[in-house]
Amino acid sequence: MPPRTDLFSFPRRTMAVLGALWLGAVPAPALAAPDCLDTATRIPPPSRALAMATFAMQEHEAFGGQAMDAEGRMTEAGDSEAEDTRRTVPGLAPWQRVLGYWKAVDPRLPSQVRFGALRPADRHLLMQALNEATAGRLQGMGVGPDEGLDSAELRAVQAALARVAVIDTPWSAAFISWLARQAGLTDEEFVFSEAHADYAGAAWQAGIDEASGRGTRHALRACDLRRTLPRLGDLVCQARGTGAGLDTFDKIGEALAARDTGGEPLPMHCDVVVAVDATGFDTVGGNVLQSVTRRRLDFAPGTRRLDPSYLPEGCVPGTVGVPGCIDRHMSRQPWSLLLQWR
Repeated sequence: MPPRTDLFSFPRRTMAVLGALWLGAVPAPALAAPDCLDTATRIPPPSRALAMATFAMQEHEAFGGQAMDAEGRMTEAGDSEAEDTRRTVPGLAPWQRVLGYWKAVDPRLPSQVRFGALRPADRHLLMQALNEATAGRLQGMGVGPDEGLDSAELRAVQAALARVAVIDTPWSAAFISWLARQAGLTDEEFVFSEAHADYAGAAWQAGIDEASGRGTRHALRACDLRRTLPRLGDLVCQARGTGAGLDTFDKIGEALAARDTGGEPLPMHCDVVVAVDATGFDTVGGNVLQSVTRRRLDFAPGTRRLDPSYLPEGCVPGTVGVPGCIDRHMSRQPWSLLLQWR
């Protein structure tokens, strides 16, 4: 078995030889690249990065251990976001855990309940209306004793609304924000947001500030994932959906630099690195196949760089099956951005 760096062992290794693995000139926007490479090869992850990875693994276990292999195929099914399964007694059901993640961003979220209409309903307004319809309140207004919701019925409908809202609102960035708060990060060090692009943009700016000799309190910097070895607790990110064209470090960095915090949507997804070994690394992400999912990402053979077959252009139609080209299924995404603990 190759030596493994995970939450339970962090062996000392000679990393100087890794510099040769990053070939080619560093693009101009990658202002923090020298710091990125030096940090990746010489500096162990800080304690709060390890804590973030530990909390990610705990949530992964609480959701039933859903997993994807290195080819991007689900190998273990866990619990879905809206299920009421409780794996420990006492314990929280998955939908309750997701509501807890939202508290790291804004306790009023998620607020939308979709029901087939042009616009979704507001969950909090609906819950306010339910509270007005309790049996005790209605009877105080002269309504008969058989009218209105009793306490058990009220809790049931409130839970149903919460579970629908959890399904209807993407929560992967709320999951990362919750992990960051659990690890002890402050508002000055991390942008707690429902949008990955908000904290990724802050990390991009931190790299620019570092390269310009300006101080920054942000805990993470932006690095090129295709050139930089991830460490425990780092975040690996991709643009997705309408942002999938931002498939390189330069392109996504340009978009992040031009975007204000809380600005126009920039669909992204990030996972937390929870294990690294000689052949690849494992990550944990929220709202991946409607659960907290662990996935394996392999290095290219003989390197410490992400295998290019994970990238959209890595295995174009007609090349799958060619030696060196592996169909990565659900993990084939424009992975380009590493948010590295400074």
